[in-house]
Amino acid sequence: MHDQWQSIIFDDPGSKHPMLPLVIKVMHCIYRTVNPTRPPPPTVMKWRFSQSLSYQVHEDGYVPSIVILNLREGRPDSTMQTLFTINLNTMTVNDRAHNRHFPVPNEIGSSLRVLDEYVRKIVRETKEAEVEEARRREKEREEHRTRAFYLCLLDKGLIDEDHRRSFSTDSLRCPICSSQQTSCSKCKIISCSNSDCAASSAVPIVRCSLAIHQARRFCTSCLEPPGSLPQLGKCPTCSRLFCSGELTWCVGRPISSNGDIATPPSNLDVSGITPVHPARPLTCGAPTCMLNSEDSRKCSNPGCWSIRFCTTKVCPECITQDNFSCPCGRYRTCGSCESQSSTVRRLLTCPRCLRCFCKSCSYIEACKLCRGVGLCNDCMEEASEEVEHALGGKCQNCQSHLCNTCDDGGQSCRTCSQILCRLCKEEEEVRDFF
Repeated sequence: MHDQWQSIIFDDPGSKHPMLPLVIKVMHCIYRTVNPTRPPPPTVMKWRFSQSLSYQVHEDGYVPSIVILNLREGRPDSTMQTLFTINLNTMTVNDRAHNRHFPVPNEIGSSLRVLDEYVRKIVRETKEAEVEEARRREKEREEHRTRAFYLCLLDKGLIDEDHRRSFSTDSLRCPICSSQQTSCSKCKIISCSNSDCAASSAVPIVRCSLAIHQARRFCTSCLEPPGSLPQLGKCPTCSRLFCSGELTWCVGRPISSNGDIATPPSNLDVSGITPVHPARPLTCGAPTCMLNSEDSRKCSNPGCWSIRFCTTKVCPECITQDNFSCPCGRYRTCGSCESQSSTVRRLLTCPRCLRCFCKSCSYIEACKLCRGVGLCNDCMEEASEEVEHALGGKCQNCQSHLCNTCDDGGQSCRTCSQILCRLCKEEEEVRDFF
């Protein structure tokens, strides 16, 4: 709404609008200033001389960001042509017919300031009325929530009818212990802030343990929104409640109705798919809790079911026997996501000991040209040279290894004399060509 134009139209000469005389005065002055030989229009007129006071409202809603007075004339085809625009912010006139700007004449300066203040008053009063109406509606909702709180206590036998009637819906105190009321940050349901009061157990509301998040309070109904992590969770080590973003979670390995591993689609339509367990907190961010937490892991497979939120890992219950940990310690998979085949995960397998390594592991190398995998570091110390893909040279440019079969000794770079592999040499020749 802030970037939309709103207008006050002046096209009825018989109108009793308080600003109409000022608009006519400004119109006469501008016409005489631009063309003294042409008589100005006597007054406003529908479809002939229809003027408008247009404005946009500032984002705070209390003042206009710009106010424009448009002086218009009707065309024979019944459309309106704007001849002059007067910017009341800068007090300049735009003569659109002659494509020129000039300051407003002194004789109408005070009239334009009155028009500007009139628009400001309209905007201010409109915003104040909206705020007052919003305040009134919120007060009604608050009174409704307070009555619902009292009725809940009455239904649970914590107060009697006379007790309930004695309390005003304007009261911010608990009718049982007189402590300050509290409310859910989402649905605004009311409870008692005193954890020892029976009213707080009747309408449970929990909050984050961090002092900076004390205002984040949720009732049990709002605690677990569908398709997302719970709003709060309890650290299994220190037993304190934290916002979901302060905890590491496991959302539960998905399984289909027949017990097979299933991957939820991106649209979160999980019909027929059930997690092994509901979303479960693993640890908070405290060093002692992280040290004593379960042996969870972050799956390195980007398509893993656990990569739904930035604070999720895979708990031991969801890690399957097909899990993989590279000796370098930088690549680990949970074994329970569907892309565990070697063709998808692109692991390197040592041809001698058949151990697997991640493709960025420093314990093993693959030939850049034929993709043949060489021996791992341990096997290189034990194996003889007759292994088919024993690695030979190393390109001094891309630092990739070549097997003995593909290593032709390399060629020197024309510029720096580095020994280049065949691919780097071809790239150099292409650059030289262009």
